[in-house]
Amino acid sequence: MHAHTRGYVYTAATSTTFGLSHKGDQVTLNYLPIFWIAGEDAGVINPIFTGHTQVLMTRWDTETFIQAVEKYRVTSTSAITDNLVAVMNEAEGRDLSSFETTLGVSFVKKINVEYRKRWYELTGTILKEASYGMTETHTMDSFTDGQQEQDTDLDRPGFVGFPMPGTEIKILDFDTGALLPIGTEGEIAIRTPSLMKGYWNNEEKAEQDLVDGWLKTGDIGLMNEKGQFYFLGRKKEMLKVNGMSVFPAEIEVIVTNHPAVAVCGVIGIEDEQKGELPVAAVVLEKETTVQELEAYCKENIASYKRPRIVIMKSVPMTATGKVKKPELKEEIEHGNLLA
Repeated sequence: MHAHTRGYVYTAATSTTFGLSHKGDQVTLNYLPIFWIAGEDAGVINPIFTGHTQVLMTRWDTETFIQAVEKYRVTSTSAITDNLVAVMNEAEGRDLSSFETTLGVSFVKKINVEYRKRWYELTGTILKEASYGMTETHTMDSFTDGQQEQDTDLDRPGFVGFPMPGTEIKILDFDTGALLPIGTEGEIAIRTPSLMKGYWNNEEKAEQDLVDGWLKTGDIGLMNEKGQFYFLGRKKEMLKVNGMSVFPAEIEVIVTNHPAVAVCGVIGIEDEQKGELPVAAVVLEKETTVQELEAYCKENIASYKRPRIVIMKSVPMTATGKVKKPELKEEIEHGNLLA
């Protein structure tokens, strides 16, 4: 449950100032579904708040996106990274020079140095991570504006910038709730003016997650000595390999950086020796082999994090572009894909 009077206005004011430009002469393009909280922010709340022109697409289509940019001289968009990669693959000879700001949302494909280089060559703008956020907090909890002129922020996967002005983020011990030292991985807790009022018809769940005005997110993150914020994944997805924490999101970033990989979802399989074994389910966009991908992982991933590679024709996905990890795990285990 969210309140218009404070939460929506706060989200609009901060996200348009520190994310998409707040100038009234902007032309933004949104195709994210507006029943989805990010689509509501980008496609409804922000244009009403700023008065800029909004181009709405009913659903994703690469050619329609390119045509809309050329016809309406779109200056900014917030888009899923996978879709921007599709644009880069098909936009040779097209005019996307009107862009001034581009925000990417990393779900399956994660923003990396190569994607940013290609997007800059195509549009003259820097492709930057949009934000960290949840439906419970109205999703715009951090910003990366002004921090991505170079690639130094991509020194490790999961960079999502600084907390929005007025939003507080801290990292807690999952078991005790104690505040953890800088640079320590733990549970992300958020206090923000756009925090939900509760879960509809579920007071018990709200009492568990809301503690003294803070939302305990169940997400894993850390803050570095500069105050920069990193999102590492969901606790329930974290793997324990030989007693060490392994974050599937980190492996997914590295594997999807391989030019032949379109989609990567990492799950854990029980293993007698290691406790859990990371398995990377990969969908290809170019021809390659398991052996080549394993060699790539050997060069780029620490030995204890290194996954088994399984090449699949497709992986189960949600309507909002996320890999369905429980269903993927079931497909791999019951399909004997590791044999």
